[in-house]
Amino acid sequence: MKYRISKAYIINIDTLCPGMPESRKLYDLVVYGATGYTGQFVTEEVAKVASLEQKKGQSLTWAIAGRNKEKLSNVLKSSGKHIGFDLENIPIIEADNTRKETLSEMASKANVVINCVGPYQIYGEDVVKACVKNGANHVDISGEPQFLEGMQLKYEKAAEEAGVHIVGACGFDSVPVDVGM
Repeated sequence: MKYRISKAYIINIDTLCPGMPESRKLYDLVVYGATGYTGQFVTEEVAKVASLEQKKGQSLTWAIAGRNKEKLSNVLKSSGKHIGFDLENIPIIEADNTRKETLSEMASKANVVINCVGPYQIYGEDVVKACVKNGANHVDISGEPQFLEGMQLKYEKAAEEAGVHIVGACGFDSVPVDVGM
């Protein structure tokens, strides 16, 4: 069974996309860039959702990824403490934009990569490329129009052929609304 995270709950993808093949990937999702400000927040939210699913008898397999294993371990400790969960058993994947093979390895293990590493104009394309090449869906929080348009133009056909989605700008520009402008 496949799941999609949507705010504070998970939607069964089989209901939304009947006939979608069951994945045999190690993780349902990987949070890439978990040591950054937004990545830490995403890690905490994923942990909450995974806990809710576990209480319902479902499972969400997930991992965090980034350049530095020690910093990633510290994120799990501090995030776990902040939300009251033990996260120290969550898998850690070392992945680094300067070592592209690590991005491919990360993407090959995930159904979905939540990319929190920016600026996307500099670091984003290699992650998108690794996801498309390795059959992982890609979600990012980019607010960079040139990057978003470039990825659509460059990878739309390859993503379609690979049966994956590239979803950009998730959560883009909420600040003006949040401050009442």
